[in-house]
Order: sequence, then structure tokens, then C-alpha cells
Amino acid sequence: MASDVLAKATTLVALAAAMYFSKSLTPSGILASLIVGTVTLFLGGWDCFIVLLTFLLLGVFFTKYKHAEKAPGTLAQEKGGVRTWVNVLANGGPAVLPLALEYLYGMELFTVFFLSAVCSAASDTLSTEIGLLSKSKPRLITDLSKRVEKGVSGGVTLLGTLAGLLGSLAIALVPLTTSMAGVTGVFLNFKDYTRLVIASSSAGFLGMLIDSFLGATVQALYVSKETGLFYEDPRKCGGECVLIKGFKRFDNNAVNFSSCLLAGVVGAAIYLL
Repeated sequence: MASDVLAKATTLVALAAAMYFSKSLTPSGILASLIVGTVTLFLGGWDCFIVLLTFLLLGVFFTKYKHAEKAPGTLAQEKGGVRTWVNVLANGGPAVLPLALEYLYGMELFTVFFLSAVCSAASDTLSTEIGLLSKSKPRLITDLSKRVEKGVSGGVTLLGTLAGLLGSLAIALVPLTTSMAGVTGVFLNFKDYTRLVIASSSAGFLGMLIDSFLGATVQALYVSKETGLFYEDPRKCGGECVLIKGFKRFDNNAVNFSSCLLAGVVGAAIYLL
């Protein structure tokens, strides 16, 4: 028991050091990741931690991948870059709650909820980061005949959509791999891995679409009175900004949190069918 606790603590410290030196997260982001990682590792086990770690590595890699070549527009620049604690909790928060409930009640549905939420976060991250490299302009998800600038929330591309689908499937397959390797945790000896993969990957992909829909409808969008440029974060405006769409407090992080939470619910529902 003591050796297992020591191994987990050492792993968390090593992860924090890796994030610090890679400069992929702010100090607050590293702290938030440690909190999410600690809850995941000690309540969910090593297999759940590997699920989250896989998502983190995919997110960091594709955020940095060809970053200089991604759309230079204001909104596109807001999408990438170093992640803060808000970004971490927006994507990791919906996954932590079901793990706590699973630990208390031992129900597999909460495990499916957890995996579906992470699938959604991975799907959205990859669709955004890879979609920004698309040579064609995105189409607005609520009106596919309308083209929008790269980086506009609600904009979708074929490249980004396929990347999101593959990202969701990649995360959904992690528990199958860990169980075959005998990694301990809530996914070991899961009753039906086929249903788990289908439910979580489908829910993750749907979560990405929900994210885009919310981004196109209720997410806040501002315009600078001085420059006419669009911003999702008014603090980056550099002057007076006017809200032209959505709700003031419904920013990108709120959209991410909501879509991951809904994906968890959808995943659990699909698993029950």
C-alpha cells in the first residue's frame, strides 16, 4: 500500500515537472492539473490516469504542432497557446465528479461518464488544433452554407471533424489497452468493453458537435470599437468591446465544460441502450 502511494506521488511530481519544463501550462494550470491528476489516480486508479495523461499529451502535442502556421487571426490565436487553470478545469472538471461517484457507489455508468467526458475534451481539442491547419475556410455548424474565418467558434472543417472523430476513438480505446496489459483501476475487468468503446467514442464525437453548436449560438463574441476586430475574451481587446452575440459569462471555457458534461450524460445513456 505504501509503495503504491509512493509510486503515485512520484508520478504526479514527475508530471508536474514535465509540464513546467515544456511550458505547456501556466503555474496555475500545473496546479489544477495536479489536483485533477491526484483525484483521478487515487480514486480511479492507474488506468484512469493513463486515459487523462493520453488526452494531455495529445492536447499538448497538437497545440504546439505547426503553431506558427495556424491562422494568424485574433480569434485563432485565442484558441491555442499555454493553458491556464481555467482551461484545465473546463476540460478535466466534468471527468473528476463521476470518478468520485464511482468510488462511492461502484457503478459502471459513472466510469462510462468519465471516459465519455475525456473523449469529448480530446475530440474538441484535436478538431480545433488540426482544423486550424485546414486549407479551406470553416463552415458555420448552424448554417453549413455560410463560411466563417478560422478560429470562429462554431466553425467546422472536414479536416477538423475527422481529427475530432479519431481523437475521441483514440481515447475510448485506451481502457481496452490498459486492461489487456493488466493495469489496475476501475476499467480492469469491465463487463463490456465493446459497448464502452462505442458509447464513449460516439458521445465524445457528439460532445465536439455540441461544443461547436454552443459556440455558434450562446458563446459570447465581442467586437472592438477601435479596430473592428472580433474577440471571445474582452480582456484581450485592448480597448472598449461590445457584446454582439451570446451571453457575457458564457465563454469558451463554459462551452467546453458544458459540452464535456453533456457528453458524459450521453455516453452513459448510450451504454444503457
